[in-house]
Parts: sequence; structure tokens; C-alpha cells
Amino acid sequence: MSPPVCIPLDAIGNLEVGGKAEGLAWLSRNGFDVPPGFVIVGATTDALPEDLATHYDRIGGGKVAVRSSATGEDSEVASFAGQYETILDVEGLDALEEAVMRCVRSTDSARAASYRSAQLDDASVVMNVVVQVMVDARAAGVIFTVDPVSARRDRMVIDAVRGLGEALVSGEATPDHWLLDRSGAVVHEDIQGNLASISEAELSTLHEGAARAARTHGSPLDMEWAIGGDGRLHWLQARPVTNLPSDPNELDTVPPKNAVYTWANIGEMMPGAVTPLTYSVTARGIDIGMQRMYRHIGSEVPETEGLRYVAMFFGHLFLDLRTLAELSADVAGSTKKQMCLALCGRDVEEVEEPEPASRWRRGSNGVRYFRMLTAAKRHGRSLDALKESLTLPTASGFADYYRSIDETLPAVWRAYELHLMSSAAAGALSPILLGIVAKGGEPTSEHHAEVAEMLSGASNVESADIAEGAERIIDRLVSHPEAQSAFESASPEDALRFIRSPESGEAGREFAAYLKRHGHRAVRELEMRQRGWADDPSPVIASLQSGLRARRHSGPRTRQVRDPSEIRRAHPMLSRWLPLAHGAVRCREHTKSGLVAVTTHFKRAYRALGSMLATAGVLPDEDAVFFLTHEEIGRLVEGETALADLAASRRRTTPHQMPLRFEEVFLGRPEPIAQARSSDDAALVGRPVSRGKVTGRARVVRTLAEAAALEAGEILIAPITDVGWTPYFSLIAGLATDVGSAVSHGAVVAREYGLPAVVNLRIATTQFKTGDLVVLDGDRGTLASQTSADSLPGALDISK
Repeated sequence: MSPPVCIPLDAIGNLEVGGKAEGLAWLSRNGFDVPPGFVIVGATTDALPEDLATHYDRIGGGKVAVRSSATGEDSEVASFAGQYETILDVEGLDALEEAVMRCVRSTDSARAASYRSAQLDDASVVMNVVVQVMVDARAAGVIFTVDPVSARRDRMVIDAVRGLGEALVSGEATPDHWLLDRSGAVVHEDIQGNLASISEAELSTLHEGAARAARTHGSPLDMEWAIGGDGRLHWLQARPVTNLPSDPNELDTVPPKNAVYTWANIGEMMPGAVTPLTYSVTARGIDIGMQRMYRHIGSEVPETEGLRYVAMFFGHLFLDLRTLAELSADVAGSTKKQMCLALCGRDVEEVEEPEPASRWRRGSNGVRYFRMLTAAKRHGRSLDALKESLTLPTASGFADYYRSIDETLPAVWRAYELHLMSSAAAGALSPILLGIVAKGGEPTSEHHAEVAEMLSGASNVESADIAEGAERIIDRLVSHPEAQSAFESASPEDALRFIRSPESGEAGREFAAYLKRHGHRAVRELEMRQRGWADDPSPVIASLQSGLRARRHSGPRTRQVRDPSEIRRAHPMLSRWLPLAHGAVRCREHTKSGLVAVTTHFKRAYRALGSMLATAGVLPDEDAVFFLTHEEIGRLVEGETALADLAASRRRTTPHQMPLRFEEVFLGRPEPIAQARSSDDAALVGRPVSRGKVTGRARVVRTLAEAAALEAGEILIAPITDVGWTPYFSLIAGLATDVGSAVSHGAVVAREYGLPAVVNLRIATTQFKTGDLVVLDGDRGTLASQTSADSLPGALDISK
């Protein structure tokens, strides 16, 4: 083994000296103000460098900070936040030697060994030690050049405390907190006292420096800093942010000028965030179908490979009302207001009225539009034929299997085209009914409700049989002598086995027929990742069990349908239009079912391809295939294997994207709406630092000695958690603390372990007691008893 040596920070170059020293050397090389120092390479408990005193004198010989820089520490894989020793205000050679020994000995501590085993699965480590001139800090803190909770790359988090930053990273102090946007503007701030620990000018300087560091490094950074009494800014650490999921805005649309977006209609059809595969298949299918429909009518829509009408932000789909309004310029009988009413239920003033085409052209296209509306049934028959013609690929190799999918994918575009043309009549007639009911005025919510009631009176609507068919199954179950014990009170798995067994009788036959008719349907059924009920009947089973319990308690439900003659008396003009509207609804729901069936065909094909790729070791599992676009899957099967890691990273982003909410109509790029936090007295609101939601028994622990009583699956509630708690992180289900921040050791390690965590709850250790059943929500930033948690509002937008 080579003897230990001292290397000045500015002489490290490309030497492997551990993450902390390498980060300091990188900062120094790139012009950042780093306090003078050196790194001791290869120190052991038996040997220190012979020239330690020389290097100590060379940096001034006064107070220094002694910190670990072990191999693997501060890497992109693991931060080792607080696992090894840091000793501050070390002065004198004897004290320096002892501090170095403490760092070396910390390699073998229980907490470091536990962390190393969990994060790196590797017990070997080489300890290096950084020695730096102490900064007499007036303020200190940490910067994330990415929001570590939401993973937004256009956000920066700055936490600051007065004096040294050790109280911040140890979790002993709650810092002043700022969330900045890409330009440096403050999006949110939380100041602990009457006066912030740093000035606005210092905040701006920190933002500029950290932004430059992230650009130069090419990846998000976690940086430590200190401002001396003289106002000079010093950089003390730069390391990659560990365990960071993909950018939630990675696939965002670049908004064109004057774009006006809405989630109305498309957000109701596809609520929440979609997977990248859904974006490249479903969203593209919607857009191509609309382009073709507009051209079919005669609108001059330019050919484009990109999306013209559909946009995506934060994984959510939107429609551009500005481009949709093009139709009203080209077609007589179509207006911008009518389009807005059909989609949003109101006219949208932000959408400009397009310049109309010539009267002759509008009239000619109006005739084509009318012909399309009257051909709805023919379009439905064409979609039925398309659905029946599809067969799953038979290729054995995944590359050939992908090519088979790629060659048949235009069937999706055609299915959307046929569905949109068939359902256009329903969209066109709805504003007409609204206008009649509202007597030409602006429709109110009551008018919308009245029209919805009218349209619900249509008979023989395919989608209505989803509910009516479930009632028929329940009818059979009610009369079955074993249904209560074998189905209603059974586990979902046992209930499914029963209803598929011969013993279920008529109920089982009705259930089988139901899945044959509707097995391709599901919630979020145009999401490629979502299994249809035929492939995963558990949602149907849960609904039937709930319905059977309700039937035994309150009897069969009755459907109240308004008498059509009563409607005609109230609105005589509807006598002509309502039958047409009912027919249009029937056509729309029939072709929607066909569209879902075509989509389900491709869902199964992509899942089969994912299984093949997982078996071959190309993907971690079959589900990962849905987190690549169709084109990226093609590159993956051609050998671009790094895309597998991208898929896994994107999958971890989805839980952040899913609960986000937006204004119904907005100009340009949207920002999620900040949801009001709970005011429930039984629910505490803190700062979410690691995403996820978990229900479990509380274990209130005030000292590390008490932590020995922790049991697997409990939610740890503590005043603070320093690094000594690390061995318990593999045991607990979640973490809640009275104080702390997103950069405290406990928060960093919780994120790396994938544990939901909320800090700064202030009174959690007194509000709850061991054994309480609690819900810890790392998305909302709340800790509540299970009863009070049930009444909390929708998930918070923690990006604010």
C-alpha cells in the first residue's frame, strides 16, 4: 500500500480522491471561490502523511474544517450525506491529526456500513480527508440547482441559516427557504424570523453562481456555500444530486406564439399524466385524426409530422384552441364560439376569431362538413371492420416484433380519424342544444346540466351498458345462495375465482359475457399502460362487491329519466334536434368503444414487446416499455441500451406529475395550481422532502436509544433525525420530523431509500403517540390520523 500523501486542492487534476475533494477541485478549476485546502489521500489509523504540518502551515495554520472524501461519497449513485465525520473549527497540529483519525475511523461505523450496504452493495471503501480553511460564516446553506422533490430542472432551492451550515445539514435547524425559477425570480419563500438570513442581492448572487455551475457541469448539483463576515461568498461543496428522477418537463411542448390551451375534453378523457408511449401513440393519434378530419372537410391544414392541436406539459395533455379555431375560418356553419362551447362550455375570449375564407369556399366546405356529419354510421362500420382486421404480431425476436408494431401503427391514426368524424355530430349538436336551452344567452351551469340530462336519455348507448351490465351481474349474485360468503365478503382474489367457477352459475355466465363485451374498457382507457378489464378484472370485482353490499342494504337502484314529452313542452324547438342528438351520442359511444378496442390491441402488443425485452435483459421489466416513446423503443431495439435507464427514471417522475392541476384555459406555457393545504386540526402540515404516501403505525421516538424499539413498517416520528438514525431507514415505512429541511441528512437519505418524508411539522412528536394509525403524505406535506386524512383536499402541487 502506498504511503499517505497530501495534495493541494488546486493540484488534484483528474486524480481519484473521493467525491468531496473532486467537487472542490472542479469548483476551483472553473473559477469559483473555494477556501484554500488540501486532501489527504490514503490516510489510515496507523499512518498520516509526513508533510501534514507543511501543508497545514501552507494554508495558514489557523482554524480548519476536516471532512471525509471517501470513494463513492458525493457521487451520482450515493451522497453518503453525513455518514462519515465532519469536524469544524480544528486548530493546531495535534487537533488536526486527531480530527483526521476520527474521519478515518468513521469508515467502520455502523451507520456508514448500513448505508453502504443498502446503497452500493459494497463494503470496500478508501477514505480520503479534506482539510480546508474555516470560513467565519455570517450565513451558510445549501443550494439545489433542481427541485429535489418535484425534480423540476427549471427550479432552484436555496436554504440558509445564520452562522455555520452544520445545524442545517444535521437537521437541527429549520432554515430560511427560497424556491426560485430559471430566471432567479422568487416563486416561494419561507422566512423563519423577522429578517431573512441573507439579502436579496446575496440571493441573486447565489442563484447566478449555482446556475453557472450546473450549466458547466452539465447536470443538477447539490452545493454548499458560506458567506463570511466580509460579505465574500465561498463555495464549500458541489456534488451531483442523487436518486433524481427524470425531468417532469422533459417532453413538454414548445408553445407557439399566441397559443391558448385547455385541458377541457382531453383532460376529462385522459385525466392525470400520461406515459411517454401514450404521448407518442394516443396523443399523436388524436392529432393526426383531427388533421385528417379537417382536411376531409376542406380546411387547409399543412402536412406535419409534429403535433398541431395537442400539446403536453408536465405529462398532461392539452388542446390548442387557437389552432382548433381554424375550422371556423374555412367552413360555413362552424364558428369559433361554437367550438369553444363544445369543448369548454363557454366562449373563450382569449382565442381570436380567425380571418374567414371566401364565402364560396366556406359554403363548399360547409356542404362537405354536413356530409361528414350525416355519414357517422358509415364511419362506425369502417371502424368496426378495422378493429376486426387486427392481429397480434407473431415475430419471435424483439426487433422484428417492434417492426411489426411500427408497420401496423397507422391503424391507430385511422381509428382516431374515423372516431372523430363519427363523433363530430355529437360535438356539433351539443352547442345547438345549449343555445336553445339558454335562449341565445350565455349558458349557465344549470343549462349545461339540463342538456346533459337530455343527452343521457338516449337509448341503446353502448357505454350505458357498462353500468347496466354490472347491475345484471349483481341481480344474479343477489339470488345466489353462496354469494355473500363466497363473493361479497371474500378477498378480491377469492371473489374472482368464485365468479369464474362453475359454482357461480348464472352470475358467472353474465360476468363472462360482460368481459367479452366490455373487457377492453377501463379507467383512463386510452393510456397505453392501463390494462383493460379483460386483462385485469380486479376493478370490476371491487365494483361488484361494493354494489352487492349496497344492494343488500338499500335495494336496487332506479334510473330516473326525464319524460321526452316534458322536455319538448319546455323547449318546443328541441323536437327536431333531440332525436338527432341522441343518434349522434349512440354513434359517438359506439366508435369510442371501437377506438378503445384498437388501442387495447396495441397495448397488448407493446406489453408483449416489453416482456420480450425484459426477458432479454434489455429492460428491467415489461412495464418500463411504456416510459419510452414509440420512436425511442425503436432505437432501444437497435442497440441504444442507455434508454432503459431513461425509462426507469421517467417512471419515478410520474407520481409527481399525476396529481398536478391546471387552470382550465391558459395562455402559453402553464404552471400547476398551488392547492390550499389542509386546515384540519388533526392534520399537521410541514414541508414535503421525499415523495410518496404511506399508512402505518406511528413510532414516536425522541432519542436514538428509543429507536431500538422500531418495528418493520412503522412510520418514524422524531424531533430530528441525524445520521445516526440511518440503520433504521431500511426498516421504517416513512419519516416525519418536528424540524428539518430538504437538505438535512435525514431528508437526503430518505429520498435515496425511497421513503415518504415530511419535515418541519413542529409538534408531531406531541400530537401523535406510538401505535396511532397515521397517514404520511410526502406529496401534500401532511401527517394525519387515518380518520382525518380521509377528509383532506386533493394532492398539493409541491412545485410551488
